Amino acid sequence: MKLTRRAVLALTLLPPVSLAQTRPAKPVRVIVPLLPGGSVDQSARFFAVELSKALGEQFVVENVPGGDGTIGLARAARAAPDGHTLVVSANSFQTISPFLSEIPLPYDTVKDFSPIAGLVSVSHVILARPDLPANTIPELVALAKASPQHLNHGSASSTGASYLASILFSRRAGVQFTDVFYKGAAGVYTDLMGGRLDIFFDSLGAAMPLIKAGKVKAIATTQTRRHPLTPNVPTVAETYPGFDTSGWYALYGPARMSPDIVNRLNAEIAKIQKSVEFQHLAATYGYEAMTGTAAQLGATQAAELAQWGELAKTLKPAAAAK
Repeated sequence: MKLTRRAVLALTLLPPVSLAQTRPAKPVRVIVPLLPGGSVDQSARFFAVELSKALGEQFVVENVPGGDGTIGLARAARAAPDGHTLVVSANSFQTISPFLSEIPLPYDTVKDFSPIAGLVSVSHVILARPDLPANTIPELVALAKASPQHLNHGSASSTGASYLASILFSRRAGVQFTDVFYKGAAGVYTDLMGGRLDIFFDSLGAAMPLIKAGKVKAIATTQTRRHPLTPNVPTVAETYPGFDTSGWYALYGPARMSPDIVNRLNAEIAKIQKSVEFQHLAATYGYEAMTGTAAQLGATQAAELAQWGELAKTLKPAAAAK
């Protein structure tokens, strides 16, 4: 049967296919397995807003903290794979927790999730209390080696990428820190600004407001090149070549999600990462776009599981959180 010219024209005017056209209309839950206010939560909220605008559906962030991320991730893993429940996770949860969690994870970080898209990559930064008598990596290492009592290092998680970054640094530099564990970054910053802690490894984006305000001191960033937001802050790699502990946040769904839904979400996120709104977010908080296909995200996770696994197996269980 031949289509008339009018019928062909009508087809070209149809709106693009949305996710909702093959599913019941209801909001998409975007689980964040942490308390509100951190950089993972911030990234999730940005992409939820932009996906809502792009797809004409409501993407709603739901914070499900607890268990060092396991409660929220378990909820996402158990959800129906229909695209109505997603989760924004971090490389620490997907590639480090399997080795460092003090209890067995109630899910498999590979088998129980569908990789969808990378969102942002983040640089870590070594922070110090403002009056610490060290301003560079060589000075920090010299101070740590000369101190009869080791410098206090605050950590918001015993299984996070920032904590492992501190372990990698201390081993590379041949120094030892006294780890003090907290239930969240807020307590670490309170004690760091108050002079009760000496150093803290955290994401650059989370630390930028306090760095700008002079409430904490940036010693070095942990990517291989200086970050555009902190061009005067050296990298650890300038002292220890090759040192790199970048982190990332990514969007996942439950296992066995439809490839059509995965690919559509991945394509929309790629568009968002090229937008003016994303460039503003990146320039403000020090993020960089983590681009690539869903398969590439899965490959990145697999490679880091191998990389971090060898280190994590050598670590002793962390002390209880304060």
